[in-house]
Amino acid sequence: MWHEARRSERKVHDMMDAARKRAQRRAIFLAKRRGDPQQSIQVVGSRCRVHRDDALYHATQDQQGLIPWNGKQDILIDRFDGRALLDFIREPGTRHFRNQEKSEEEEEVEEFVNFERYRDLIKHRRRGCRYRRGWFTTCEFRNGGKSNRTVPIRQV
Repeated sequence: MWHEARRSERKVHDMMDAARKRAQRRAIFLAKRRGDPQQSIQVVGSRCRVHRDDALYHATQDQQGLIPWNGKQDILIDRFDGRALLDFIREPGTRHFRNQEKSEEEEEVEEFVNFERYRDLIKHRRRGCRYRRGWFTTCEFRNGGKSNRTVPIRQV
């Protein structure tokens, strides 16, 4: 019995030594492959022609492409800026949330929709199912209590 334990211990130590040596060899290989980071810098480019346009330069510098935003002359934005499409921006604290009164029909529809939304959850809970990570584990016992089955449902 002692010989058997010693043999299995030696086997475990051999496996650990082999894993350590493999890790060392892998580290050396990756270090050689990686090399000096300064040597792996690559510069990629393509040709392009530079057209000198003094009129466009002066127009940009003189802010000729800017338009007043929201009627305010002191706030200028580019004419292609998406904010120009906004009519106005509300101040953050000025929103008033009001509860709209619902008609009796709308309340009935909402109650029906909520019932449909939670129907599967209620059905599985009545059967005694437990919810676990997107799955319901049912507690139905068939064949003398030998089988449990899982029923996948969509997450709510």
